[in-house]
Amino acid sequence: MPSKKPAPHTQPPVLEWIMGGLGLLLTLAVLAVFLREAMGPGGPPVIEPRLHAVHGGPGHWRAEVEVRNTGSATAAAVEIEGVLGDETASATLDYVPAGGTETVVLGFEADPRAGLQLQTRGWTEP
Repeated sequence: MPSKKPAPHTQPPVLEWIMGGLGLLLTLAVLAVFLREAMGPGGPPVIEPRLHAVHGGPGHWRAEVEVRNTGSATAAAVEIEGVLGDETASATLDYVPAGGTETVVLGFEADPRAGLQLQTRGWTEP
């Protein structure tokens, strides 16, 4: 009966060690980002509407309003209201992400560049 020789012991190739190290670093980096986001300071949304552009002519003006969220939380169902004299127009955005910007369009009969007052009426937290 022939005897079996044990296989010679070989070391893993250097490339295998490098790839294993890179995998470990990527895993640790992802975990660090998750922990930072979970433990970081959370604050409410800070919604800031501002007039971005005006289009149209006599009797049918459109005001493009840029809505920026400078807070660290997402806001949902954001209600923006514009008041121009005795006219009021409003719009609702589905959501504005933290650090994000969205645009709504409000319609008026008068030119909104003269005295448009914008305000955020409310939002919900998703």
